[in-house]
Amino acid sequence: MKKNVLIKSILVLVAIAIFALVFVGCISFPTPPVVPTTGTVIISIANDNYWYDIYIDGSFWGQTNWSGDLTLYNVPIGYHFFQAYDISGWLYGSLYQTINAGTNYVTFWVW
Repeated sequence: MKKNVLIKSILVLVAIAIFALVFVGCISFPTPPVVPTTGTVIISIANDNYWYDIYIDGSFWGQTNWSGDLTLYNVPIGYHFFQAYDISGWLYGSLYQTINAGTNYVTFWVW
């Protein structure tokens, strides 16, 4: 009688171990949300149609097209200093703006 109880107990433990190994992949743990660290910046020169070199915090990021527009990707979120230099050296504009995740619009007035 003790032998039958022992064998049944071992079989139950083996069955539990097999089910545990088979179904371990079915458990899903929630992943933490991804927090964005960059945003997209659409730059436009409000009062001129010309090429401008664009700087963010003193670093060159690109040049606008002939109509004064430029889209920048992966700009770090936070408070930044933007500068626009006319490539002919006559006009300049600057501003401070906070960049958030998603799309941001930066409009320069140059003088």
